[in-house]
Amino acid sequence: MIEDLDLLASRIRQLTELTQSLRDENAALGKSLAQRDSHIRVLRDTLAAAQSRVEGVLARLPGGEEPAEEVEGEADAPDNASSPGSESADPGARSLYGTS
Repeated sequence: MIEDLDLLASRIRQLTELTQSLRDENAALGKSLAQRDSHIRVLRDTLAAAQSRVEGVLARLPGGEEPAEEVEGEADAPDNASSPGSESADPGARSLYGTS
């Protein structure tokens, strides 16, 4: 009978230790998640600011909203259909290098 009680006490102690360990791990994971959420917010803000700056620069470029194919000197340029990824490219999108 005493052996049974000792075994039960031992298992309760193990369960208590495991519970505390899981609580500690849960707290650490919660802290890590909060840090990652904060980092994601910072990255989104940085991305929005960069996008705004790029849009501002594009708005100041000569030619305004004209498609890249209609920019002077490129009207007669052949389509670059053989380049990888050109099938899914947005026809109205501009490249940073002046080609579509």
